[in-house]
Amino acid sequence: MTKLSQEARRAAKTAWRERKQDWVICAVRIGGSVWVELTPDARALENRIGFMLRQGSEAAPGMRAAYAAEGALSFEIVEKLEEDLSPLARERIGEERLKYWSAQLSARIF
Repeated sequence: MTKLSQEARRAAKTAWRERKQDWVICAVRIGGSVWVELTPDARALENRIGFMLRQGSEAAPGMRAAYAAEGALSFEIVEKLEEDLSPLARERIGEERLKYWSAQLSARIF
């Protein structure tokens, strides 16, 4: 395994902090249960939830039990928010859209 120099690590950290965030609403499906979440990074959410469930942690209420029964989960991006929204507008619109998708998919918000 190759070690990164201190400068390379700093550059990687800076690139990570400055990366473009695509705010999306994701649906997590386990068996017949569905959860929705607003996230700036769908891939990171998928990795985090998968890791937590494999470790036996509760990612959201009821998710661990559903995963134990099913053993499989799927992720879907159901909506992408506009890129030019201010943080306040993103929060307000994101909350409204989460409620919408929760009703449409009979999902729980986590």
